[in-house]
Amino acid sequence: MAGIGPDDIDLAQLQDTEAGAEIMHMAENGFCEHGEQERIIQQGETEIGGRFPVNTDGGCLANGEPVGASGLRQVYENVLQLRGSAGKRQVPNDPKVAYTHVYGAQE
Repeated sequence: MAGIGPDDIDLAQLQDTEAGAEIMHMAENGFCEHGEQERIIQQGETEIGGRFPVNTDGGCLANGEPVGASGLRQVYENVLQLRGSAGKRQVPNDPKVAYTHVYGAQE
């Protein structure tokens, strides 16, 4: 990943096509250990003002899933965040590195 690791990332958009997906992907992408997700979420660490904001625009659960374009929506949200132009959703402390996670299917 371009010489950076999970600790270098300021915010993330994680695939969340179902309610449990975001939680699973937090660990699968190396942002926490398996089993830590409940504590991290309860402590507010994934909220916009938290230590590691996740799905700052609400993800697919809030926006719907535009099949084939989910990743582009995530990239767009990350660009807004990095430019400081996400309005009420803006992550504080001038984020510099954002992460997008999306997956697809093969026939």
